[in-house]
Amino acid sequence: MKIRNYIQVKTVEAFHEAAKAADGPITILAGGTDVLVNGREDDVYKDCTVIDIFPVEALHGVCETENMLLIGACTTHEAISHDPLVKQYAPILAEACGAVGSLQTRNRATIGGNLANASPAADTMSALAVLHAELVIERDGEARVEPMTAIFTKPYKTNLAQNDLITTIRVPKQSPNVRYDYVKVGRRKVLSISRMTVATLLEMDNNGVVTRFDMTVGATFPRPMLFPDISAMLVGKRPSEQDIIGVAKALSDKIPEIAGIRKSTIYKQPVCRNISERSLRKLFADILK
Repeated sequence: MKIRNYIQVKTVEAFHEAAKAADGPITILAGGTDVLVNGREDDVYKDCTVIDIFPVEALHGVCETENMLLIGACTTHEAISHDPLVKQYAPILAEACGAVGSLQTRNRATIGGNLANASPAADTMSALAVLHAELVIERDGEARVEPMTAIFTKPYKTNLAQNDLITTIRVPKQSPNVRYDYVKVGRRKVLSISRMTVATLLEMDNNGVVTRFDMTVGATFPRPMLFPDISAMLVGKRPSEQDIIGVAKALSDKIPEIAGIRKSTIYKQPVCRNISERSLRKLFADILK
């Protein structure tokens, strides 16, 4: 891989200094699993200063506040998949991180790098979307918070400036009453790039009435998306079989509406509908009896 320069930093402050001092474009290396693959083609980084942030300790690990999980952007997928706080308060994210690639990849790939790479097929995107995750982004030492879904513009493109650094993923803590389901579809059972993910998160009151509902599809649309109109189809209801069928159809109908008619549409629509019905029946099993 050809690069202009390589700098390894150990603090966030050192990153900002290196980014300011760089002559020309910079590329941030978090885990490197995407950068190293991309760098094999067309010398895309030959004019770039690569700044390696993986050694920054402040960007690793998971901690909590009263209402939030704070996940460092350089925390690996493997670490997240086994973290006790994530498994307690956001288990759908632990499951999604555990579905990423191989063990070797999960031990190096980072959640912040996964987001910045902006691949529509990223396994964690649908889970983070239904969790309403937020990103803490620093530019020249000043931080801002944005919804995770707001940074994506199209496949492999974000609105992040080259000196923007994702430092933290903020995930609202989920109540023990929240139910979830996460399904990944690939061409094989392991080491598979997602062809589709379906993530569902919901909560009900003691009478089985839905008080919160989010369901989305990953690896299908140009960017991670939420659908308030689909959420509204179940909130305030005690769902029936017909409600489940209606939601699954509405979600699958989003595929041609948003992504257009493509060669993959002919199988993605029925797959989305079938998986959605299966997930909802599983989550509502106790009230459909």
